[in-house]
Amino acid sequence: MTLAGGPGKSYARSNAVGRPAGWSHNDSNQVLPRVRDMGARLGHNQIRAPFRDQFVLLLKEVLQAFATATPGYDHDSRSRWAYAFNPMPDGDPEKPVYATMAALRAPNFAALRVGVTEGGQVVVEVEHRKLVVPYVTNDVENPKEFPKIQNGLRHIIEHFERAAGVSRHSLFSRFASDPDYRELARQRLADARLG
Repeated sequence: MTLAGGPGKSYARSNAVGRPAGWSHNDSNQVLPRVRDMGARLGHNQIRAPFRDQFVLLLKEVLQAFATATPGYDHDSRSRWAYAFNPMPDGDPEKPVYATMAALRAPNFAALRVGVTEGGQVVVEVEHRKLVVPYVTNDVENPKEFPKIQNGLRHIIEHFERAAGVSRHSLFSRFASDPDYRELARQRLADARLG
């Protein structure tokens, strides 16, 4: 996984996004319909859905809960906010697919978005003052990558907390304490030990 961009940089492409051999842009068409249909909350009988789908759905739910509980914050389940600062061409496998994204907007217009790239990878990005800092996972379906994914997620959420002016770990603590997220993490770490 990679954290691309940074202070003073606009959206930078992540060259570390892993793709299976024989990958083509057309393969992303098989991934995106599943993600678009993730409207319902996961139940115990759905725990074996693809990890990417579970992970993105849980992140979206936490964003919505934070926006509901925090005055001045807004949530958008379909990311209607314009995204004018992305120089990546349409069809690029690393470009976020905005129809699959949810966003949390702070009162100062800093935004945290969660979604999927055209190549099928999970992306979490912070937008603030015309700068976008993305975090893109390498191999979200590999259980052994989960500790790195958690660490990268913590860093990008801390970046949003600074940009939005909220106290450190106030949003990240929501993720870490969510019972569904903790269960998903526990299962993912168990899968990594078995694999």
